[in-house]
This record gives sequence, structure tokens and C-alpha cells, in this order.
Amino acid sequence: MELSILERGFEVDTFELEDLFWPFLNPRLKRIIKRPPVKVNKSYRGLSIEQLRDIQSSIHIFDKRRLHYIRFGHIDQRQIGVTPYRFYNRILDKSRDEIESYIGELEGRLKPAEIKIYIYTIFNLQRYFYDNPLSTTAPFVLDQDRMDHYFMEELCNLNNDESFFGEILHKNRLHPYLVKYLIMYFDNEFMRDPSFEWFRHFRERDFYNPPYRQSTLSIKEACQRLNITEQQWKGMSRRELVKRFKKLAHKCHPDKGGDHEEFISLCEAYKRLLEAKRG
Repeated sequence: MELSILERGFEVDTFELEDLFWPFLNPRLKRIIKRPPVKVNKSYRGLSIEQLRDIQSSIHIFDKRRLHYIRFGHIDQRQIGVTPYRFYNRILDKSRDEIESYIGELEGRLKPAEIKIYIYTIFNLQRYFYDNPLSTTAPFVLDQDRMDHYFMEELCNLNNDESFFGEILHKNRLHPYLVKYLIMYFDNEFMRDPSFEWFRHFRERDFYNPPYRQSTLSIKEACQRLNITEQQWKGMSRRELVKRFKKLAHKCHPDKGGDHEEFISLCEAYKRLLEAKRG
């Protein structure tokens, strides 16, 4: 509506528009939505789309993604970098501490079922799966192992991004502002849409990866390589198995000074157990 008004040559302020429609909002929604009071510099009002885009170019893309999802709930954000919205002005000229405090308050409104998809969106993980048409509608059908890998990669990239923090003073550790996202990602699951249940046997890997070759490694041997018993493996959830593998892989990874052959052996055992649990 805001963009439609602007296209007709009239100036409009997002927050004034919100105040105009607020009295007509369902009373139940009014009780749910608690807008934190944030002062907006009035000098940013009355700007054209071009001026707004120029001013907002200083806002970090990660901040835009977070605000955009919280505002609209859209997964597909391919145009987010070029589309100016006046609600971004709330974080203009704010320090990183002020921005994190404000966005953290907004994130508190997210429902448990939204958390995993929120992280998926703000770290732009969908860009790694754009060859799959379901990447922006049903991320739970994608290859979760690949997604875990890309999430960690994006998290590390953001952790080392000086344009986000201003100055890197937390080398070799995850910044406190990002720790919550690591927890939010691995402690939550995607809400599965029942209408996609028919698709559960046709995940992204089945369409785009070569057919899986059955390993000759026995379950018993694979368990031994992960230092667990068959009984422990049977009682493990998929997520627990992934955590177990990552813990061991971190110790024996060649980049960490580990043995190359031991790492390959560990990966083979992990794949064997993971596939057996899926089957």
C-alpha cells in the first residue's frame, strides 16, 4: 500500500500509515502486537524512493533481512537489497548495541514454529537451493545436512564481517550477539506442512545428487568408529547423531591437525549410520 501511494506521487510515512489503520485492527491482534517505542528522526520523512534507497545503503543486509522477515514473514528476499522500506529508518544512525536490542525485542514475538524458518531466511540459506522450486516455500524438504553446512559457513562469515560489527575484537570465538542464532537454529525444527508429506521420500538430494551407493560397512563397525554401541545408535535421534559426528569431526579434521584417513573413516561411518536411520 505504501509503495502504491508513492507511485501515485504522494509522500507517506510508514508509521503514520500504521497509526491510521491501527483503530481498525482486530482487538485480539492489538493485544498480541506490542510495538516497542522507537524514536524516528523526522528528517528522514518526506524522502523520495531514490533518496531513501541512498540513505539506507548504509544499513547492513543482515539487519534488513531480519526486519523484513519480522515485518512481512517472507522467505524469498532476493529483492531486499534494492527495495527501500521506511521501517528500516528505525535503525538509521543507531549503534550495534541499540540495533541488537531493538531487533531482539522484535524477535521475542516470533512463535516457536517460526524460529527455524526465520534463521533460514535471515542467513539467506535459500540462495544455495535456488535450483529447487521449494526453497522458498518448503525448506524442510531440502537436504538438511547441506543446510547445516551452509548455515555454519554463513554464521562464520557474519562473525568476521567488520562492516557488521564495526571492528573485529572477538577473533577465534563467536560474538555474543550471534550465539543466540546458533542455538535457535539447532534447537528448533521446521514446521512441516501436512500437504507436503507425500514429498518426504523425494527430498532435494534425490533429484539433484547421484544415487546413493550402499556402503559395505556394517552397522557394528560404523558404531565403533563413532565410539558408540548399536543400542545407543538405535536410541539416538537424527539430530543427536549429527551432533555426535560434528563433535568427533572437529577433533580429527585435517585442518585442525587431525589424521586425514581417520577423518575419511569417520565420515564413511557417519553416512552409513545416517542412511540406515533414514531407511
